[in-house]
Amino acid sequence: MSDTSRPSVRGPQAVRRSLIDAALQLMTMRSPRQISGRELAKTAGVNYGLIHHYFGSKDAVFAAAVTEATEEMAHRWETVGLLPVNTSDEAGSYRTFSKLELGDDESPVTELLSRIVVGQAEAQGREITDKDLLAEVALCAALQFGWGAFEPEIVTGLAGYDIDLHDLRERVSRLSMRLANGHDT
Repeated sequence: MSDTSRPSVRGPQAVRRSLIDAALQLMTMRSPRQISGRELAKTAGVNYGLIHHYFGSKDAVFAAAVTEATEEMAHRWETVGLLPVNTSDEAGSYRTFSKLELGDDESPVTELLSRIVVGQAEAQGREITDKDLLAEVALCAALQFGWGAFEPEIVTGLAGYDIDLHDLRERVSRLSMRLANGHDT
């Protein structure tokens, strides 16, 4: 029996896109190890067999989703810079990384940070071995990933203090820029 309430996704590109989008969505909530192939297919609105047809395995879908999320972050950080902290709805992609259970040598964050170090060194005319530059990249990455990974918990924890999400996001963004520029105002 098929689910007739959901329009079926058709065509190779649409199926691939739907599976990657579903993987990104599900990974913001749980580790890929906790997500079955059937749940992934259902969320994507495709037949379970299409996972294997187009990607070979469920893990390959999640790997493609992580690669895409890493590229999006790298592009943003290379063009906009590490700060201000990304407090937009797209920051949810950082939750993807907080849910991954990969070994250190497999982490997409390693390559991403290397790209950022090189880009920031070039943009600022500094050496890639500059210890202060490396500390700045590390702190900015921690702010970016920390906000993205824990925004729902942060907002819930501050809900009793009558602050709305939009205002909180704006203030966090401005504060991150003040920290980056070394200003107290």
